[in-house]
Amino acid sequence: MSAAHPVLDAFATGLWQSNCYLLGAPGTGRCVVVDPGQDAAPAVQQRLAHHGLTCEAIVLTHGHLDHLWDVPALVEALDVPVLLHPDDHYLWEQPGAAFGDIPNAALEAQFGLRWQPPAQRLEPLADHQQLSLAGLTATVRHTPGHTPGSCVLLVQREAGTPVLVAGDLLFAGSVGRTDFPRGSWERQQRALAEVVLPLDDAVEVLPGHGPRTTVGAERAGNPFLRQAHGAADH
Repeated sequence: MSAAHPVLDAFATGLWQSNCYLLGAPGTGRCVVVDPGQDAAPAVQQRLAHHGLTCEAIVLTHGHLDHLWDVPALVEALDVPVLLHPDDHYLWEQPGAAFGDIPNAALEAQFGLRWQPPAQRLEPLADHQQLSLAGLTATVRHTPGHTPGSCVLLVQREAGTPVLVAGDLLFAGSVGRTDFPRGSWERQQRALAEVVLPLDDAVEVLPGHGPRTTVGAERAGNPFLRQAHGAADH
């Protein structure tokens, strides 16, 4: 990675191996934490100390449990706001709604998660919103389908192409599933066509799971992205 790359650290978290990213402009000593999933809090705090970073905010690409599990612990430890699209606020209140009408008490019984979200720290994300955090400028794009409030971030770089923080919209060789309650294959196809396909091939993709990739690699080899391209042509 070049010195200007916005990823200051990255690691996979918990049972579902969701990617957590620390993003910031190198040299500023500041960062944002994206998608701190299960057991992410100790690792985030260790990495902040190791790199000498101050966290300015937590950004959630969507409200699924594997991406927001350790948000309450980090909010308490770091005293920062949490940015999440309003269409996923129902998952903030009841993460089990992602799988059906599962109450929070059942999540505690099954997974050991005692969910106590810091509602007063929640702030909204909006389509085309410009974020200025940790020395970075990023454009929010609302990309519903995987969840109603799924979003991606297009992070600008001083030199070179932007970086796409894709959440569970786009993976290396695949896309996020849409068979959960309130998911929509049609909306996801539209989001891929309208947000991802216009990007330059050199744009690096930081997915919510799995290895990094590029828009060009996915345009050439991802059957779901090719399908979205075909749908956009009709």
